[in-house]
Amino acid sequence: MTLTRPALVRSLDEPGLEPAEAGRKAARLARLRQAGFPVPPGLVLTVAAFEEGEFSAGVLAALRSVAGHFGDVPLAVRSSGVAEDGDEQSHAGQYETVLGVSGFDELVAAVRTCWESADAARLRQYRGRADRPGLAVLVQPLVPAVAAGVAFSADPVTGARGTVRVDAVPGLGDQLVSGRVVPDEWAVTDAPALVRGPHGVLTAEQAGRVADLARRVEADAGSPQDIEWAWDGDDVVLLQARPITALPAAGPEPVAIEFEVPPGFWLRGGYTLKPLSPMNTSTLIRAVNRTSSNLFTYAFGERVEVRNLGGWSYVRIVPLASVDAVRERAAEVVAAGRADKHGEIVDRWYAEWLPGLHAALTAVRSVVLGELPGPELAAELDRRVELAYEAQRLHFLVGGVSSMVWGELGVVCRDLLGWGAAEILPMLTGLPGRAAEPARELTRLARLAARDPGVLREPAGEFAEAFEAYLVEYGQRCLGADLAEPSLAEQPRLVLSLIRDRLDAGTDPEAAAAAALAEREETVAAARARLSGADLARFERALARAQRAFPLRDDTGFEAHVAWAQVRYALRELAARLVSGGRLADVDDIFLLTLDEARTGFASGAAQHDLVSLRAGQQAWSQAHLGPQTYGEYQSGPDREAVLAELAPADRAVLEPMLWIDSVSELGAGHRAAAGDRLLRGTAASAGRYTGVVRVVISEREFAKLRPGDVLVCPETTPQWSVLFGGIGALITDTGGLLSHPSILAREHGIPAVVATGNATEVLRDGQLVTVDGTTGAVEVLDAS
Repeated sequence: MTLTRPALVRSLDEPGLEPAEAGRKAARLARLRQAGFPVPPGLVLTVAAFEEGEFSAGVLAALRSVAGHFGDVPLAVRSSGVAEDGDEQSHAGQYETVLGVSGFDELVAAVRTCWESADAARLRQYRGRADRPGLAVLVQPLVPAVAAGVAFSADPVTGARGTVRVDAVPGLGDQLVSGRVVPDEWAVTDAPALVRGPHGVLTAEQAGRVADLARRVEADAGSPQDIEWAWDGDDVVLLQARPITALPAAGPEPVAIEFEVPPGFWLRGGYTLKPLSPMNTSTLIRAVNRTSSNLFTYAFGERVEVRNLGGWSYVRIVPLASVDAVRERAAEVVAAGRADKHGEIVDRWYAEWLPGLHAALTAVRSVVLGELPGPELAAELDRRVELAYEAQRLHFLVGGVSSMVWGELGVVCRDLLGWGAAEILPMLTGLPGRAAEPARELTRLARLAARDPGVLREPAGEFAEAFEAYLVEYGQRCLGADLAEPSLAEQPRLVLSLIRDRLDAGTDPEAAAAAALAEREETVAAARARLSGADLARFERALARAQRAFPLRDDTGFEAHVAWAQVRYALRELAARLVSGGRLADVDDIFLLTLDEARTGFASGAAQHDLVSLRAGQQAWSQAHLGPQTYGEYQSGPDREAVLAELAPADRAVLEPMLWIDSVSELGAGHRAAAGDRLLRGTAASAGRYTGVVRVVISEREFAKLRPGDVLVCPETTPQWSVLFGGIGALITDTGGLLSHPSILAREHGIPAVVATGNATEVLRDGQLVTVDGTTGAVEVLDAS
């Protein structure tokens, strides 16, 4: 064909196309196409046209020639900057692309859009200077994609060179690049593994072919590459290739973990989407397995069992073994109820176990670890592990039994007033307790800081003293279920930012507490007004016992997390000595060892580098291979209802508090939304309605992402997350129920909450605008951008 003004239009098939003339994107695609890569044909409106600064007669003639060349075929018109897709800055998303262009007039408008993007303020800010580098425009036939997306020939998060990450969405890829749709995510090492997949648009074989294309482009370029691709019919098409900028240092090569799934039904742990560390498996997880039977001392279950399967935490509830075992347990629970063993255990917590734990923890915290000789440090570590086991045992025992005590209030209100959980829970909301103190004291610090915000940059005076006391009293505790995660005491800047967020949010936690107190008093008054005589006395007794017992599930957990933090500190001191002796490279490498390996390595003086390297590779493999939601088939245990039906009415009545708790405390995750859905459903957990910006927080390491007024979206929370609640506007979780930690925290802080959405962390993204209705259990997505 004959083209007007050859200097203004070039073909991707012409040899020697240079970035200065065609922009980096088009020049790179030209070379790849000529090397045999599956790049669609295309024409380039060169930088010379852009530099004329207007649509001159020559430029219009060139565009008319381009439009005539392609005829009625829908086109993709893409900017191709001279400065984009470099080794240090990609400018990804900063220049414009226009899809579905047809005819000369639309082509002119699309080119104008591309040219104007070169002058956009966001691009000047991205470059950090005021220059105006040249821009070409690439015109190609629009690929009628059934699926499209991006692929990284190295993991852009971990830096692992052996893992190709493939993101895929149905149809055109612009909805992925713009962030409008959550993609299917594949991690391809030796074989493709689906990390998450709301769409299912690729088969494993297709994901493998996309990954192979990314690897071939990397081999051609000589460095890790980020490609855009589309699936056209039976093959994959290459739309763009650029170096991966800001790639982390190469992570460890993934090392596959071989494991067998034990019999039973296993559910992947919901607190975090992070692989288990060997240290955590050998400490906290082992403690849970050894002490969780205490949770079922007076309940129909055997124990909670946690396993590390492929690096991920999986949980199952082990049922009682037989109908006879259920009958035996029922008799034990009835006898315990008649003897009020539940109330006795609650009393022992306050009178004996809590003071004992406080004394032991005070003694432990007074030890200066750095001054201990080696053998004494090893003994101190063992002492702390033993203390943490005991705190974990008491958490399960007292926390489990306490629910039986306040379940009595549920039965009394059901029988005498016809009330359900929604009417009863306000009488138990906002009660004083150890787990509620950190958030309350953080508010006090915020009030101090309000007098002189400068103390948030450099603590001084009264604020500095109060801040230091806060870190000692409330900061020395594990925030989640992982000893590898730092405590708040190790992150003072994070605590200062949480205080700053409370000031910026302008919320009044004291007003929320006052509102909870007022609702509690109003609900109690309403109950008293309807009761008299023996019924009123029964209610008063149940209320007093419930309000004494209700905080203990979280309070006992608080003490256990304090104890585990002391284990973490001893481990880090031991690790510091291994580092100084050249036996570890980094203090945090200690968490890649098991407890026994750390002890042995410390005693023997042997280097641990090879073992750490192996474990780091296994962690990388686990991170790239998120396990399925479940393993095994769910099977119900022995028929409890049949045993209950055999009981005498008086014995059955003793069990009613436990049965009532069961009826209101089931964790839900039955709802699941698809990517792009504008309405998510869950369990209404805390009343109210709030519109705000989504912030997805998967683990404690991401606390700093939150901004005042954000809608916190997370898998689940522990009571330790209460420090966040003074600054957020609403809460959405994947799992939970009316009595789960996030629900309780949200009600205490007066924050609308929807729990048990199933997969909000997968389908919602940072920056989206949503309305959370904690009364109906609905989440409406207002802004899909």
